[in-house]
Amino acid sequence: MKTSLYIAILSLLGLGSCASQKKMQTKPPFTIEAASFQKWTGGKEESGSGIEVNIPVSAFTKENIRFKEIYFRGKIGEASNETLENKQYVTAKFINSKFIKPDIIMHADPRKEVGNQPPMPQKEEKIEFPFALADDEAVVSYTDNNSEKVKYTKISGIKEKQALIYPSKEQN
Repeated sequence: MKTSLYIAILSLLGLGSCASQKKMQTKPPFTIEAASFQKWTGGKEESGSGIEVNIPVSAFTKENIRFKEIYFRGKIGEASNETLENKQYVTAKFINSKFIKPDIIMHADPRKEVGNQPPMPQKEEKIEFPFALADDEAVVSYTDNNSEKVKYTKISGIKEKQALIYPSKEQN
């Protein structure tokens, strides 16, 4: 009797948790080509660093499809449409951390400079990531035909491009 009660409770819990999961679309209303990502690093410490994800898409109209977010490596980025060389891309930029430069007191009397603080990285707010993805996978969220219902499609095999390292400005 107890085992059947436990089985009934576990099955109810299992069915309830499925409703909170996002349903993936296997055939989205657009075509995804070879997606890639590229790490970048700014020339100065306060410039930060991050990853830019580029997903070439075709066979869609901007009026019918609105891309919302890209989920990649535990981060969520706002998706934007870009056109490069007559090709449509959905991109998202993920910034690793930003340094806040506090105001610094510069004075001839060093005792008045005692309160200066070094730059500190911003603390990232913790978000609950809704998908279990490999390092070469991403999920794109979108709406179609002016619908409010958000749909999701998974992209696999995202290739890594050579990192971009921006030079720092030359000192005179």
